[in-house]
Amino acid sequence: MRSARANVERDQQEFGAARQWAAGRTIGGAHKVLIRGLAGSTVTRACRNGITGAPSIFEPEPLEIASQSLAAILATWLGLTVLSRAPRDRAPRVFAWVSLLLVAWSVSILVERTTSEPAVIANLNALEDVAAFLLPAAALHIILAFTVEGPYAAWQSMALSAAYAVGAVMGAQQLLDPAHPISVVAPRLELPGIPGELLAWGWIGLRIAIFALAIWLAVRAYAQANGDRSRRNQTLAALVTVALASVGGTLRFLPRDLGGPNWVGVSFITVSLVVATYAVFGQGIFLSPLAIRNAFRYSLLAGLAVAVYVGALGILEALAEPILHTTLPIVMVLALVATVALLDPVREWLQHLFNPARTSRDAAYRRLGRALGIHALADQPPEVAIQPAIERLARYLGFGQALVSTDSGAVVANLGGGPPSAAAALAVPLVAEGRRYGEARFGPRLDGRPYSARETALFDDAASYFAASLYIGQLRDEQAEALATLGAQQRALARRGTDLNDSLVDASAALTLRVHALGPMRVERNGEAINSWGGPKAGSRQAEAIFAFLFDRGDRGATKDEITDVVWPDVDIERADLAFHRTLVGLRGILEPARRRRETSHAITFHNDRYRLDPSLVGWSDVTSFEELVTRAGTSTDTNESVRLLEEARQLIRGDYLDDCPFYGDSEYIEESRRLIRGRQVDLLVTLGERHEARGDRPAAATAFREALVAAGGDCVSASDGLARLGAPA
Repeated sequence: MRSARANVERDQQEFGAARQWAAGRTIGGAHKVLIRGLAGSTVTRACRNGITGAPSIFEPEPLEIASQSLAAILATWLGLTVLSRAPRDRAPRVFAWVSLLLVAWSVSILVERTTSEPAVIANLNALEDVAAFLLPAAALHIILAFTVEGPYAAWQSMALSAAYAVGAVMGAQQLLDPAHPISVVAPRLELPGIPGELLAWGWIGLRIAIFALAIWLAVRAYAQANGDRSRRNQTLAALVTVALASVGGTLRFLPRDLGGPNWVGVSFITVSLVVATYAVFGQGIFLSPLAIRNAFRYSLLAGLAVAVYVGALGILEALAEPILHTTLPIVMVLALVATVALLDPVREWLQHLFNPARTSRDAAYRRLGRALGIHALADQPPEVAIQPAIERLARYLGFGQALVSTDSGAVVANLGGGPPSAAAALAVPLVAEGRRYGEARFGPRLDGRPYSARETALFDDAASYFAASLYIGQLRDEQAEALATLGAQQRALARRGTDLNDSLVDASAALTLRVHALGPMRVERNGEAINSWGGPKAGSRQAEAIFAFLFDRGDRGATKDEITDVVWPDVDIERADLAFHRTLVGLRGILEPARRRRETSHAITFHNDRYRLDPSLVGWSDVTSFEELVTRAGTSTDTNESVRLLEEARQLIRGDYLDDCPFYGDSEYIEESRRLIRGRQVDLLVTLGERHEARGDRPAAATAFREALVAAGGDCVSASDGLARLGAPA
């Protein structure tokens, strides 16, 4: 391989020859095209392509043309196919956006390599640069859209926005100042205090970092799939796709000495699109099996049959050739691909126009495919449809075993290799249309915690979907020739599936709160502490105080007057009322990030003039855990086990109850709870001292008795007597 210096000198010589030739031509803005950077930008492209009949210095690489053509075809087909069949989902829209950028990038290069018109070269080169600079951010975008359910995390949104912003700025610079590209070799963009070469390498490194982040997110999603087979296969396909595309993109924007010929990088990108095609049609990432069958049956076969109108496209191609100045049949090829992709939606529109009843029946099939938000669930045999739902429930609720069976004993879905034990399992009957079809048994949580009321209701929703799936499967077997009669039942099933999906999203956002209240209050969601409690128009400290108030009150709840008396004691009634409602709106938004606008809040309810915190919102609290440990220790007959439980409860105490909580921590309302918890703490320490004393561990017993005296303010007869028995000073 040539050295970088030798390569630059070669390109500079070629550039000088081309510039001398261009100086003798009166071709308007052709020199501007030739005076751009040498590192893979317009100068090299112009020399390769030739300008207005000039002899070409570089001939187009056949392998690059072939790879770019296949990439443009696949991107057009996949983007339009996915977008037209799943337009309301986030991931398909992002996939279509990525496909659009790939099409713009590939078509621009194809025309640049085959045209001799300088104006076309300049304009398409600008389009190529903008698309190429946005593609790394788009790769990160599609991985986030595919791997993240619900809202993005704050750092993910910031990284995505930054990637798009930098790509847009770089693209704008190429548009506004094409004579100074961001290039490793001169002529290039030079900023005050920043060498042009350093700027170019920094931009290369940033794009590689964006690709690396996308690959890491795909790897993490694949690792988190665990036993979910369908999700694991889908994330593996996404990982391979983004990895191949990242390698190809990196090779394309590296200098030629490092990245090699253009066709190598483009080939990697084309192979990634082939893998994406397999993911879409083989793994059902975006489309249900029915939509996949339709895409092949109608879009491909019928589309090829309808392609007889190629004569009309030939006329269009003839009209476009004088404009683009290329002999490549790009208009013909892309028009045919667009026809193949859009034939099915056009056919459905025509059917709706002439036969609306049949269209409604077909729409029922598609609604089944979106029932649970998992595209491979509906329109399949029940045993195939229920298994992914079981695996998704297991991911959210953390259980390891489940079994769905019919009344005849046939196993429909199984998780964990065997049925859960009858004593620990939660059994839910599968009932649809007044008839029992079987039973679903869900094993206990892996962490040992019991299921809450909301989670039990979630199992009921799932059982309703399973039963409806079995019911509809039986109807399909019995009435294959009368599928139109299933429309009403399928619409009901779709509604049940949508409700289950919403419940899963709400559960993932709401049931992960961990509240530490035995000391300074700390609330965590998904392992991250909540530091900002208010919305854009609400104070964080005031919202935190309301949360602490409602958490402490539990089922008793609190009135608005009680809350405003604590949080806004010196504010007049009207302003305090306005501040209360504004803060409550912000707090509800923090507690329910997945709640959509105009949806009813379940985190904080209002009934009988009292506001209450939904108890199922808190998945764990140290107060509840403290009470459970103390209760278990009191009923244990094993002294060692009792001491272990008491010590575990002792570790939960970090200070006074809700210590340093703003407003509420200093109010009179908290004193009763604080006194009761302090009393429980004293009882725990005295009991622990007595257990250590019975075991003969005098130092540990004395320490527990002394801590009990401190917690009781020096007035604890049991602790004093214990120290006296040990002969230890207080």
